[in-house]
Amino acid sequence: MDKEEKVLKEDSIKTELVYDGFFKIEKITRKSKEEEITGEVIKKGETVSALIYNTEIKKYLFVEKYKLAANGVTLEVIDGSVEKGEKPEKAIKRVVTEMTGYKVDDIKTITSYFIDTNNSDEICTLFYIEVSEKVVEDLEFDGYRLVEIEKLGLGGKLFVNDPMNLMTMEADKEKKLIPPYQSLDAKTLIGVMWVENNNVLKEVAELITNAKIRSL
Repeated sequence: MDKEEKVLKEDSIKTELVYDGFFKIEKITRKSKEEEITGEVIKKGETVSALIYNTEIKKYLFVEKYKLAANGVTLEVIDGSVEKGEKPEKAIKRVVTEMTGYKVDDIKTITSYFIDTNNSDEICTLFYIEVSEKVVEDLEFDGYRLVEIEKLGLGGKLFVNDPMNLMTMEADKEKKLIPPYQSLDAKTLIGVMWVENNNVLKEVAELITNAKIRSL
């Protein structure tokens, strides 16, 4: 047994429940020969989120909702909790239908990550999901609304109208120009940048393919 293994074996961890509400908060004390570390951890467990693309109308679906911590209304990707006995993929399919009324057609896992490695045990799995068919028509939106986004931009920008068509829109005085939203939270930024990176790679691949075809 080397020194590192001995230290780990002699570590002790003490947990104390300090708050028992919608989420639990535990005070955790970890002792070893070298140090003692104490902190409070919010117990949230596994969560899921998804960037949704409607292939029928060719727009992305985001949730607009007032958020207490941000003290304002934000536009974010959809999210929810993983219930006991659920796998993340099954959970996000349930959440998507519950919150949007759509059935999931296609699903890809983007990544899983800790929301806060110091003060929360929450691990979020982020998905990219495509939908087209609505299976719940009389859905009640409790405290939020869905916003259709036509174009995603680098840096987390969300455009209700494609900026490439702004000249046409400006000519139509009846249409109201809406400035782009700015993503603020981690899951939305990661999802938007993942889609944008994939779009850039597709465009580069198409340019290379077209160049090869022209050279034949």
